[in-house]
Amino acid sequence: MAARLLERETTVARAVSYRGRGLHTGRPSRVTIRPAPAGTGIVFARCDLPRRHMIPARIDFVGTSRRATGLSCDGVGVLTVEHILAAVLWVGVDNALIEVEGEEVPLGDGSSRTFVELVEEAGIVELERERRALRVRTPVWVTRDEACAIALPVEDDVLRVSFTFVAAKPGMRSEHVHFNEVTPEVFKRDIAPARTVGFQWEVAALREKGLALGVGQDEAVIVGENGYVGHSRFPDEAARHKALDLLGDIALLGRVSGHFIGIGSGHALNHELARALSRAAERAM
Repeated sequence: MAARLLERETTVARAVSYRGRGLHTGRPSRVTIRPAPAGTGIVFARCDLPRRHMIPARIDFVGTSRRATGLSCDGVGVLTVEHILAAVLWVGVDNALIEVEGEEVPLGDGSSRTFVELVEEAGIVELERERRALRVRTPVWVTRDEACAIALPVEDDVLRVSFTFVAAKPGMRSEHVHFNEVTPEVFKRDIAPARTVGFQWEVAALREKGLALGVGQDEAVIVGENGYVGHSRFPDEAARHKALDLLGDIALLGRVSGHFIGIGSGHALNHELARALSRAAERAM
């Protein structure tokens, strides 16, 4: 990968906050997005502890890939960061301090839409520094069983994403989505509103393990053995949300251009791909 110059870096114009409950913990939390100087990137801060802990949103700080992306630094973590990360970066914000009062980012409506609206409420301002992005130069891929995550070069220096949601039961259908260029407008309209995916046959078992305690049917697209159970926002909402998760996970690299493809991949495989790209970038320096 190689760095390239774009327009100027950005941050939010003012601080904005949102309260809710965590997807997995079910506990109340509050998130505040604050302006940050050029070159900061996106940094989380745990503000509910006796001492404020800073946790950079970078692939080196991934602490868990279990059903979500969790970051950790010096023994302090923040859970389920992927939806807010995707919203902040792919709507157009390069630098932000995200304060979290609680161990997990609030669920919102189960998608990134809550956080897109939060960024729009804050506004975006340019900073006095040229924006840089990493460009995928050569194909990179990682696999696990039948799942695969791939990054390919693109000639036009855009961010492109495709995802295939593979049917887990005979009565289900697989889904595929492709977004030829993930602009802020495309992200807001076609990707951000897709809610988190839950499999009907897994819900009870997950809750016994202390997961998915904060999500209900309104905040998730529930997949049953014969298709969706209840309302869906898109006919392919599961695949769209998985594309959203992929975009949230590669946001741990900062701005990138390339074609990112997930075939049945989850957070763990997405993180492996991001690490492989990070190593490729270091070798190219």
